[in-house]
Amino acid sequence: MEFFLFLLFLAFFCLVTSVIVYYVKILFFSAKTNYRREELTDIRGDVFRICLDVLESGGNLVYGVGAFLISALFVWLWSLLGSLLGEKGPGAFEHIFHIPIFFLAVFFSFPFLKEAYKGEKYLALSKPVLSGLALGNLSAGAVHYGLDRDLFFLFYLLLLILQIPFLVFLWNREPIFGVSFEESPSSYSYESEDDWGSPTSSADPTPNDWEAEEDGPFTNETDEFGLGDDPFPDEFK
Repeated sequence: MEFFLFLLFLAFFCLVTSVIVYYVKILFFSAKTNYRREELTDIRGDVFRICLDVLESGGNLVYGVGAFLISALFVWLWSLLGSLLGEKGPGAFEHIFHIPIFFLAVFFSFPFLKEAYKGEKYLALSKPVLSGLALGNLSAGAVHYGLDRDLFFLFYLLLLILQIPFLVFLWNREPIFGVSFEESPSSYSYESEDDWGSPTSSADPTPNDWEAEEDGPFTNETDEFGLGDDPFPDEFK
């Protein structure tokens, strides 16, 4: 029962985080000021692509899914030690084993790992690993808080505040405290130039309709009285 709830919360937090990532991207991380209605309402495809981008880190879906699930399951099994060592209800062991120590350890050690193993393809798994540790911690905390009330609400709220904003920056491929976890630009469909309304090529610009000068109603008419013509015959002078 607890394991099923854990998987359910894991999928739930993954989708919720993807929705937050999408709206933060188009509202704060982009220079766009005007949005189509479909960009704000029809987001199912983009949310799915955001989740897939996390799992496809490094270009291998199998490794990405494996790293994500192993990290999430490890955090869940770690949280069970608090229930085994402690008693029912909020206690010291419950809160200690729900502190995201592995998430923080990987985060703060990544700059050193990046420098030591520069160029290694396994560094690309840092995104699914960190995502699995964070979402696994939130899912395990939701199970323990919802079933047995083993955690204080403010403590669990602190876990949300600490980890969700980090995932928003991580999944948007933005640097966190000056550390970039991915070097390549984002490939989300909603970041494409066509979707943002930018011109696709600067070599062959197409003028907008409102910029084109419209012909007046007398454009095609010939003017018999130019600047050098005198409209009055000589006999009237």
